[in-house]
Amino acid sequence: MKLLTAPVASALATALLAACSLTGLTATTAEAAGSTTLDYLVDPHAGTHKAIPGTEVVFDAAAGTNSYLRATDLGVSNVDALAAGDNIGNTFSIRCRYADGTALPTGEEAGAYWATNLVPPGETSLAPILRWLFTAPTTDRYQCNLAVTSYSTIIKNGREVTMRIPAGAQLLRSQYKSGDSWTLPKAETTVLARGTSTPVMEHTYVPTGSGRTTVVMDAALTTCKPLSSLCAGGTSGYTGTQARTWIEAQPRNADGTPCGPLLKSTARTWSISTPKHHMTATNSLYIDPAQTTHCADLHLTMIIKNAEGNPLNIHAGWTTGTIAATHALAVTAA
Repeated sequence: MKLLTAPVASALATALLAACSLTGLTATTAEAAGSTTLDYLVDPHAGTHKAIPGTEVVFDAAAGTNSYLRATDLGVSNVDALAAGDNIGNTFSIRCRYADGTALPTGEEAGAYWATNLVPPGETSLAPILRWLFTAPTTDRYQCNLAVTSYSTIIKNGREVTMRIPAGAQLLRSQYKSGDSWTLPKAETTVLARGTSTPVMEHTYVPTGSGRTTVVMDAALTTCKPLSSLCAGGTSGYTGTQARTWIEAQPRNADGTPCGPLLKSTARTWSISTPKHHMTATNSLYIDPAQTTHCADLHLTMIIKNAEGNPLNIHAGWTTGTIAATHALAVTAA
């Protein structure tokens, strides 16, 4: 339930995508044909998201149907040469609407995003990990696609920079009878001081399938640089923030008491330099049926820690178009 009323060039990027993909899926019921190479200009500021041609998925769904959507073979690189300091912001999103082009009903979450800066000359490409669970608000036909916007303050005085999305990007869709999604509401935007941690997106999930449960929690994080307009407390004594994130799942009895040991995903470390600025921290946890036998539900939480550096801003709420920032999903195979 919502809280709101050509393959990637880098072998490392491919490995990351594979490592973070979900397992235990039902048969894929729809998928995009796959994009052709897309070249596009960087904007001076984050603007309208450009649909990535060839990633459209059109499907019929009954009200309440869960569709797990995930991007594969998605990447971006610069075409024009970039020097140190020519940092390019990139935001990728999954976006859904009715197949006739009309928007979803007011208040319905329509997608989720993944974002970070490309920092040259050390970086020449990025490999977004983008996934989201769409729950059909009404019985109807829908269309979902991948979209992108790239932006930088270096776009001035007639300068142009072209970015490229290699051919082969796809948006895949799979259905689950048992699934749930939730988003960190705007009111829970948090800034973490160095050495502190916080639980976010606490949620109770009741699996109804008999197979493996997969939990995904992805957090939009920003380092608070000195004199940041977004968050205070950054100093020149640090060149960014080192964050750690992981998922915790406590199987519980019907009365809320623990039912077995606490389950945790592997903690991941995210180095968000001042030039990198922001990053989506992606996390997955797989729970086999034997780990929750006779348990009524799962109490799910993501832990975010500011391990070192400047304060860490945890984005919450939705961008224009009701696109989720820090978001989560849980699905159970039949």
